[in-house]
Amino acid sequence: MTNNTAETGPLDTVLLALLAILVGGVVAYASIGFLVAIGWLNDLLVGESGASLYIYLTGFSPVYLFVIPVIGAIIVNIITSYTMPAQYNHGPADVIYAARQGNSDMSIKAGLTNAVATIVSIGSGASVGRYGPIVHLGATLGAWLGKKMKLAPARRKILLACGVASAISASFSAPLAGVVFAYEVVIDRFGIKSVMPIVVSSVVATIVAKNHGVADVLFLLSDLSVPANWEYALFALVGAVGGGLAVIYMALMRTFSLYALRLPGPPVVRAILGGVLLGAIIVAYPQTFGLGEQVVRDALMLELTVGVLFALVFAKLLATSISFAAGFAGGVFGPALFIGTMMGTAIGLGVNALGIVTSSPAVYGVAGMGAVISRVVGSPLATILIVFELTANFYLMTAVMVSVVVANTVTQALFNRSYFYQQLRERGIEPDEPRAHQLLRETPIDQLVEEKKPVVVTGDATISTVRDTIAKQRASEAYVIDHEGRLLGQVNGVILLAQVDEESLSEPVTRFLAKPPIILDAQMNVLEAFALLKDFVGVSVPVVTDKRSYHFAGVVYQSTVMRTYLRAVAKSQQDER
Repeated sequence: MTNNTAETGPLDTVLLALLAILVGGVVAYASIGFLVAIGWLNDLLVGESGASLYIYLTGFSPVYLFVIPVIGAIIVNIITSYTMPAQYNHGPADVIYAARQGNSDMSIKAGLTNAVATIVSIGSGASVGRYGPIVHLGATLGAWLGKKMKLAPARRKILLACGVASAISASFSAPLAGVVFAYEVVIDRFGIKSVMPIVVSSVVATIVAKNHGVADVLFLLSDLSVPANWEYALFALVGAVGGGLAVIYMALMRTFSLYALRLPGPPVVRAILGGVLLGAIIVAYPQTFGLGEQVVRDALMLELTVGVLFALVFAKLLATSISFAAGFAGGVFGPALFIGTMMGTAIGLGVNALGIVTSSPAVYGVAGMGAVISRVVGSPLATILIVFELTANFYLMTAVMVSVVVANTVTQALFNRSYFYQQLRERGIEPDEPRAHQLLRETPIDQLVEEKKPVVVTGDATISTVRDTIAKQRASEAYVIDHEGRLLGQVNGVILLAQVDEESLSEPVTRFLAKPPIILDAQMNVLEAFALLKDFVGVSVPVVTDKRSYHFAGVVYQSTVMRTYLRAVAKSQQDER
């Protein structure tokens, strides 16, 4: 394979299948190592990990619990400052951008160092998730393999998506959700030829994880059901509340991070201050330490009271916002799952307390989980599937479907499609932009300037001279510049050729000088130029180096811009095959 072709046929299918198997296996082991490292760090710092961690934390000195996140914040700041050129938390937003920009190029160094920073963050108590970083790591491994194999851009994108699906499959025992998320969020469109490799990699990752005992159902709720049809109205209510809570969650993270960036001093000051605030929250609510998966289990097993559940919603919102503002690395999925479950279970317990006969409050916890997750990650279908796979309960899917749909419908005008889209737009990237437009945006207009020079004259040239030059070169106009090369305007060839009076022929050509209807800046991209030219009637358009100097750089033909646009459309279609 070469990177200039989009191969098809049996050999290509076999090669993609083999590469998908490889990606699935490698990403599965990377995911396993990621989870083991978090547990090891918990063991090292607090002497316990897993299900008993949160009960164990209550026996620790408040001073020790306070200090752990401060030290963790400093270490993460060092990792970020010295090993990540961009110096920001990497996650699904970077994966979405890489998949949609065409070449699917991702830094393997960024993937590995971000994973290490996340391990330190979660291990030292930061209220962040493991979903985003492991998705990013899986994508970087898939993209790296595609680059090393010198695959075509379309095939590299498929391997990137294979890495995403494999990471979710291995980490959450969610092969279906992994495949759907890869399509719904990362690729954003369905392609027949990419189904096989993405499914293969997802299955392989699940098999590897199961063989190493890390693919158990995270929140087993197989005995729950939805007994009454009228309860779907309550699930809709949970969805509306969950959607609103998700918007608050995303807005708080964004606001806290913006405030943190305005703090005076180096980033380490922000890290220390954030670590101190997080430590105070952990002392008050040890349940906010790290991932909080056992707290979610306790909530679904109805071992927490309504008061504690509501308190944990607000404590987790604050702890997560502070964690990201402090510069900790991690994902937004885990905290969203935590917050949604606490909220939904609290509503379920409240309804039961009113004497209304309902299904188990845990069902409402699962519906709340889906509502908040789907709104934060912008993936309704994948959320419905991942909740099903996390709980191993098919009967809860309809409750989750209602809450997810309501959450997204009610709040769609209040925030971006997802937190990842918000991150991309803050970086000046439009994630929903068509691929053809991306290609045109990446092409500067000066690449389209004609090599064949147009008729260019100075302002003191006579009409006779310019007329003869236009006739000789069979041009339709001439561009007039001053002696420093600045564009003054243009003259129409038809008008000049119509001049027959000897006296007028000796006059300077500036007599018929006209301002061009459109002047392009060489710093423009082709998409911007195309927008200006959509109503243009003519042949060529002048280009200046910049609008300040107005130095004449040449001309661009409208036909050239149109051909470039059509090539971009064709390439975007080829990339999707």
